[in-house]
Amino acid sequence: MLYVDIKALVTSFAKVTQWLAMSKRMLLIVSPFLAIVAVLVWLAIVSIDILTAGRAYVEGESLWSKNQKEAVFHLLRFAETKSESDFLSYRKAIMVPLGFQRARFELEKSAPDYSAVRAGFIEGGTHPDDIPGVISLYQRFHRVSYMKSVLDIWRTGDDFLARLDKAAEELHAFHQSGRVDPSRLGLILNRIIQVNEELRPWQNKFSTTLGEATRWIRSTLFLVIVTVAGTLVPIGIFLTQSMVSRVDRAERELKELKLGQEYAMKLAYHASHDQLTNLVNRPEFENRLRLALHTAANQGRQHVVMYLDLDQFKIVNDTCGHAAGDQLLRQVGALLKQQVREGDSLARLGGDEFGVLLENCPMHEAIRIADELQKCIADFRFVSEGRSFTIGASIGVVHIADGMLTLTDVLGAADAACYMAKEKGRNRVQFYRPHDSEVFLRRGEMEWVSRLQRALQEGRFVLHAQEIHSIGDQSPRNNHYELLVRMLDEHDKIVPPMAFIPAAERYNMMPMIDQWVIQDAFAKINSLGSKGGAGGTYAINISGTSIGDERFLEFVREQFRRYVMRSGTICFELTETAAIANFDKAARFFGELKSLGCLFSLDDFGAGMSSFGYLKHLPVDFLKIDGSFVKDVAHDAVDLAMVRAINDVGHVMGKKTIGEAVDGEMGLAALREIGVDFAQGHWLSAPGPFLEQVAAGMGRTGTNSAPHWALPATVLDSTT
Repeated sequence: MLYVDIKALVTSFAKVTQWLAMSKRMLLIVSPFLAIVAVLVWLAIVSIDILTAGRAYVEGESLWSKNQKEAVFHLLRFAETKSESDFLSYRKAIMVPLGFQRARFELEKSAPDYSAVRAGFIEGGTHPDDIPGVISLYQRFHRVSYMKSVLDIWRTGDDFLARLDKAAEELHAFHQSGRVDPSRLGLILNRIIQVNEELRPWQNKFSTTLGEATRWIRSTLFLVIVTVAGTLVPIGIFLTQSMVSRVDRAERELKELKLGQEYAMKLAYHASHDQLTNLVNRPEFENRLRLALHTAANQGRQHVVMYLDLDQFKIVNDTCGHAAGDQLLRQVGALLKQQVREGDSLARLGGDEFGVLLENCPMHEAIRIADELQKCIADFRFVSEGRSFTIGASIGVVHIADGMLTLTDVLGAADAACYMAKEKGRNRVQFYRPHDSEVFLRRGEMEWVSRLQRALQEGRFVLHAQEIHSIGDQSPRNNHYELLVRMLDEHDKIVPPMAFIPAAERYNMMPMIDQWVIQDAFAKINSLGSKGGAGGTYAINISGTSIGDERFLEFVREQFRRYVMRSGTICFELTETAAIANFDKAARFFGELKSLGCLFSLDDFGAGMSSFGYLKHLPVDFLKIDGSFVKDVAHDAVDLAMVRAINDVGHVMGKKTIGEAVDGEMGLAALREIGVDFAQGHWLSAPGPFLEQVAAGMGRTGTNSAPHWALPATVLDSTT
């Protein structure tokens, strides 16, 4: 961690130095444009204020006209009803244009009282936020053509208001006096109507002139902005080009000076850090671990290594996508970084795996840190697309002082301990102990991975075959074999399949082995030609992990395109357990390859005891009755009943049955009595190299096209 901090400090210092060196030059370059932007922004603000004030004048004119008309209406109504409420309505309406009048009177003074102006405009209905703009527009443009005309019309309108208000007061006084003088009342009403009629054209003229004034202001402001921008922009470009030409050389020199340093530092950082999480990467972690191993060996220091594997990462990745998975890794990396000590090394080793190196750390402290790491991840909730996920982590812990002084040993032990934590239920801490049998088995399986990879690369897999015998009168079949994969060790000795198959299944290597088997089987069957390939059936075992892989399915199709196989030559064999565990994938796999003429067989049938419910939906041709029932079928009534039930149900469904692990004459006789179609087992014929087994089978039949091939004579004699 100290090394990383020093690099970060150097990087920051270099950036600050570069900024200080270039800030003055950059300011000189952009200053003309900053000035232009400032001027244009100022012009824009002023223009907006002026246009807003113009809009306020238009709104004021509307309020003036509306309330003047309402005032005349209420005044005429008062003349008819003599109701004081109608006169009060008149006073309320007339106060709006009178408020505008008072504001104008105050503005025309040499030293206006702006509070009085504001009160007048508010009384007239102008929004308080618009009043400063209205005052400013008056002061700036009251002597300019259109605005001067607008104000002159406003003054004329106010004269009519004065006449109207005078007539209103006379009418009010007339009614208050209680006199009955129709001629006097008619005279007053005629004056009111006359004022209203004479005022109407002036209102229209005021509205038209105000609109022209607003449009004139807008056009003028537009011309001003365009003129200013058209003048300042070329000036700014000229000044900028001049400044750029003076600083270009200095910038190039500075860039050339810093480029090499920055590039080297970036390379060093990226070479030692994971780009997604910014944590230490695996090569850098291994370098630090080597140094720690050296100090442990030569100075007696104690260090601890932790291997963390997230438990539910795949669920997040599959549910929300890789982007969410990346975000989860970043958040977990940041969370873990908060828990380790300063000076400890936290690394992303790959995928969802993290490593921690606790240097100079006693075991009791390592236990505390491991528990805190496990707890903080268990308590963490990852949220994506409205969904919340609980993650959890399995942690393997190795004490370096325990005598493992090689990098491979330490990482292998940590990985093995991590795996044991997963095996024991996940989301827990597992400490490595050198003599722990479970961890020893795990490490043994890990070693098998590299051995399997080398065997595939070096071509040390071979195909064996075991004959499947027809024992039923109605099911003759030519040359029926199950193909079995075998591995040769470094000394060309056969390795038992159960020694490497579990490791291959655990580490997802079975699809590669399955592909090798299929490719080699197709090539060998094709090489037999009419001697054996044209009339036989060859059962190829495939694993449950292979059937759900679209690439594997396409690989099988490619082999059928490459080699011409008659219908019924290839039979794919899958265990009942794998078929049920991957039911949808198995059904799709069977359906896709049925069209190519493939047959299908369910191996170890009956072991799961959930078979019959699924059997109706899987297009299989053969049921291989599990050997645990077959081997004691002649002696155990329960096994006999189980075999009979499976055989009967299979036949009702139109499927052939095969008895596995037949180990004697009595068992074979029992199968024949039940009506099982085929038998298989070491007692009948042991597995052997594929081509040798086929040649031996053809030798017994004596012809390439016999209706069926026979059991050994001794076996036939013993079962009749």
